[in-house]
Amino acid sequence: MNRVVIMLLDSFGIGSSTDAFKFNDEGANTFKHIYEMCFLKKANHGRQGPLNIPNLISLGLGKLMHRLTGSFPIELNFNIDVIASYAYASSISSGKDTLSGHFEIMGVPILTSWDRFLNKKSSIPEELLENIISHCNIPGIIGNCHSSGITILQQFGEEHIHTGKPIFYTSMDSVIQIACHENFFGLNNLYKLSCSVRNILNNTKYNIGRVIARPFLGNNKKEFTRTNNRKDYSIAINERTVMEKLILEKHGEVIGIGKISDIFSGRGITQKIPAYGLADLFEKTNMAIDQAKDNSIIFTNFVDFDSVWGHRRDVSGYAKGLEFFDLKLLNIINKIQKKDLLIITADHGCDPTWIGSEHTREFIPILLYRPGYKSHYLGHRNTFSDIAQTISQYFSLSSMHYGTSMI
Repeated sequence: MNRVVIMLLDSFGIGSSTDAFKFNDEGANTFKHIYEMCFLKKANHGRQGPLNIPNLISLGLGKLMHRLTGSFPIELNFNIDVIASYAYASSISSGKDTLSGHFEIMGVPILTSWDRFLNKKSSIPEELLENIISHCNIPGIIGNCHSSGITILQQFGEEHIHTGKPIFYTSMDSVIQIACHENFFGLNNLYKLSCSVRNILNNTKYNIGRVIARPFLGNNKKEFTRTNNRKDYSIAINERTVMEKLILEKHGEVIGIGKISDIFSGRGITQKIPAYGLADLFEKTNMAIDQAKDNSIIFTNFVDFDSVWGHRRDVSGYAKGLEFFDLKLLNIINKIQKKDLLIITADHGCDPTWIGSEHTREFIPILLYRPGYKSHYLGHRNTFSDIAQTISQYFSLSSMHYGTSMI
């Protein structure tokens, strides 16, 4: 069988890209800085000892670090046998966000600039807010500022419960996030509101990438926690991804695990599998590999690296997450059959040692494993879309507009 398994570590960058200066990200390096903080025992929350990720090292991640930085810490075992080919890639998309990264990986770079709400204290323009309030039949909104998920709940969660006004907030990404209490506001009401805001944006001048429904629970600011019922409403992209081509040209299957289907607005997805947290994501990925047939893509996004540890600048949590991922990865490697192709990659950086709480403009790793194939260093790839072109050639599909195959 010809099958591709894509495991995307959301935000696992491996060094600031050549255009990082445009984003004030020169010097950011998610992987290197996590390793260094662990080795120096300076990681927060009591992290001790060097990073232990032997399976990722066996797929070439350590060799890749050596190529990029000129150094290879002995703690990452330079002499381990490498069984995969490895490369690093630059983005040609205009942004460093989730949507841009995923679409470029699937062969459709986002070359036009997203609109963003850059005013941190009164971010969404008044005319747009008035449009949303009137069309969505809500009593008003609270928030309307740049914030992180936990902070915004502590600031406005109680007021939301008392007034029924949804919490709107933004960031440096092209996004509107809407936080509402699952019980007091209602989960379905939150989804309907977020969908309506997406439709309003589609019919206005604002080119916003995502509207994110952020449900939460709790009775006061000390108890508020976000739930796993997040839902993304992404802007539709006109050009076909390699996933859509597989379905149309080979009658293939594309299994999206975690938030993959939301990112692509369901396009190019034949089966959506919800999953939350690394353990659940791995379990669902294993099940999908066991069941997937010929001409299938299994695509999993491991979002915790970004949303739980990267944005919250939690070095220790990120490091422990990487070690858990590495531990579970061995079972995936053992499931990869002779004609399968395993791809491990990322969509952008989110250096947990960096200033602020935003994504960082970085190279991404590309690790390609095919049983029985000799390991090669595949160099610097000029676009994330080299992954899509590789998948296109692997399945003998029509060529993508962007990218160069690595096989």
